[in-house]
Amino acid sequence: MNEFEKHLEILYKERFGQLISLILQRFRHLPIDWAEDIVQETFAVAALHWPKTGMPENPSGWLYQTCKNKSINLLKKISKTADLSLAKTVSVAADEISEDGFKDAQLRMLMACCHPHLTPKTQIVLALKYVANLKVENIALQFGAGPDAIEKMLYRARQKIKTESLILSTGLYGYSVERLSVMHKVIYLIFTEGYKQSGEKISQGKILCEDALILNKFLFDSPLCNPETKALQALMLFNVARFDGRFDAQGNAVELEYQDRTLWDQSLIQLASFLLTESEDSVFSPYHLEAAIASVHCAARKFEDTDWEAICNYYNVLLKVYPSPFAEINYAVALQYNHQNDKAFRILMDLHRNPYFNKLPILDVTIRKYHERVTMQHSEHSALSCKKQ
Repeated sequence: MNEFEKHLEILYKERFGQLISLILQRFRHLPIDWAEDIVQETFAVAALHWPKTGMPENPSGWLYQTCKNKSINLLKKISKTADLSLAKTVSVAADEISEDGFKDAQLRMLMACCHPHLTPKTQIVLALKYVANLKVENIALQFGAGPDAIEKMLYRARQKIKTESLILSTGLYGYSVERLSVMHKVIYLIFTEGYKQSGEKISQGKILCEDALILNKFLFDSPLCNPETKALQALMLFNVARFDGRFDAQGNAVELEYQDRTLWDQSLIQLASFLLTESEDSVFSPYHLEAAIASVHCAARKFEDTDWEAICNYYNVLLKVYPSPFAEINYAVALQYNHQNDKAFRILMDLHRNPYFNKLPILDVTIRKYHERVTMQHSEHSALSCKKQ
């Protein structure tokens, strides 16, 4: 892949959902699958012509302008009575194609995907597709489902939007707080998807993490902000503060035990700690508990200083209220470090026997590392016994 293709790929990942949102806001009755086709066609045109003509001075503006032109041409074709005044609105205002304008569109799309006529799971899948521009395979992994199931869900959602004439465009605060919990979940999953990237995809992962932080910051600064919003921001900041320590110079992942903690951003950790305190409420969300776990890791100056008992207690509460196979895997790891090998093993084996979860790559890795740690513990114990004798 040459430099031009890399740049276009980055633009696609950053702007795909934002362009769809901008088109839907401009043309409120345009079906979402049509808007998606228009954006896809626009990128195809860019891939064909830009190598010949050179990169436009404002690539994002060029893409938006082309999308608008295609939208107007399509609306003229399908209806003789289409609003011809649209033709006068082809020119693009500067604020529409500014960075803030695109980020604003991303937040609007997030809110729009959380339409109350759609099920919560469908809302999340739509948002991951059109806000984060995740591939169907990546979305499927988040739900422990097959790609075909996600494709079918997206198809049914698009059909429902079309048949019920649901409008996927909105003012920034046009909806009630009933959508806020789903928006938090989507932002969390976008961040999680970015945070787990490694190797050549680290830069893409950082973009997703930044998108999640920016989206949540919009909510944080809005009248919609609640304790859950603050806890989610704290959780993401705790994790992003450790981002640079998670990889070596070649982009390989470095396990927590061997990370250089001097690379952790202490100013972000302090901000996250402040927000976690500010987020205290009578009811704890999963983000409160996960942020508390992250704060324990960040508080340990050395891996050996980690308060594993506190982490186990937090996971125990988290799994009772918000069960998740990923949290169970992390709980099992914490239990082993807290010298509860048998309990950790039972959790991992229960997951391994589950047909939905035993295909998770992280589960196989965790089980292998479990056995490595057990072997190492036995070796250390034997060596200690020999010394005493």
